Amino acid sequence: ILAEIQFMARQGVIRVKPVQDDQNEVLGSSDFPAGWIAYGFRVPPGAKLHVRLHHTNEGWFRLMMVNKWGRLEEGMLQNLIPTGNPEVKYTNPTKEARNVYVIVDDPGWMSTEANPFKLVVTRSWDPAKVPMDQPLVQGIWAEKKEDPAAPKTEVPKEPVPETAKG
Repeated sequence: ILAEIQFMARQGVIRVKPVQDDQNEVLGSSDFPAGWIAYGFRVPPGAKLHVRLHHTNEGWFRLMMVNKWGRLEEGMLQNLIPTGNPEVKYTNPTKEARNVYVIVDDPGWMSTEANPFKLVVTRSWDPAKVPMDQPLVQGIWAEKKEDPAAPKTEVPKEPVPETAKG
């Protein structure tokens, strides 16, 4: 995937879905046929970000975190040690706000609009108290705009067992 990102960056930019600073959950599915999609986050100085993926087939997924140039940097190196879960963490070691990008790798195309994955976002700061005006799309990344006419993906409801139906 990183080689594909490098190739795409040389031909222009890579689309990323910005995640709002106060958004704690994101529903999505990977782009077809690529099998991956990227999300952008802003992190204030000294703050920590944790992103965990949930899905019925979560063993098929992998999360990667990169900087604005598609590379690892200080603060995200702990992601090289597998935890057994599709998750990534970032600690901003600088004295300025940083942008980080989380790539959801879905090589088996397990996520669809009907069966989306869910990203749970945990921040060590209160976004209402730490406003950031830094543009999210930088380096090789460009904003992936949502189509307002497209149907919104909702969290699927758990099926009701036949014995519980009245």
